[in-house]
Amino acid sequence: ESDEFGSVDARGTEFGSKVHEFAEDYALGEDVEPSNKDEEAIKTLLDAFDGDIYVEESAVLPIDVDDNRVAISGIADLVHVADDRVEIVDYKTDQTRRAHDEYRKQLSVYYHVLDAEYPDRKVIPTIFYTADAEQVTIDPLSIAQLQSLVQTL
Repeated sequence: ESDEFGSVDARGTEFGSKVHEFAEDYALGEDVEPSNKDEEAIKTLLDAFDGDIYVEESAVLPIDVDDNRVAISGIADLVHVADDRVEIVDYKTDQTRRAHDEYRKQLSVYYHVLDAEYPDRKVIPTIFYTADAEQVTIDPLSIAQLQSLVQTL
């Protein structure tokens, strides 16, 4: 399952894919039961939601960079739309926070797409670290910060 060093790849991509698959199936109301601690954490999180749930939502953010328009895209694992807020949840099975800054870039894209789509609600981008059942709110990068990241690519 995991090694004592807690390396990011200790549990491998196969484990991460299996957890994501469970999360999607459970959110869609399939008859699935958690088979490990990570999946139990996801079930608890999803059971607490009180609004509409959307899984694998694609997000495309057009950005102007040096007179060119480019699109940054990605797929948000889960979007929870409640009356007063929109929560973006990205599941991560990592046992460390080493890649947190990379995830912040990814979630910032989802944030700006959904913020434009739901101007009347607070949009909250989060990472759900399944290993310790912790939902961490991300401070999204601004459009200008994302533009400068794209310029350096």
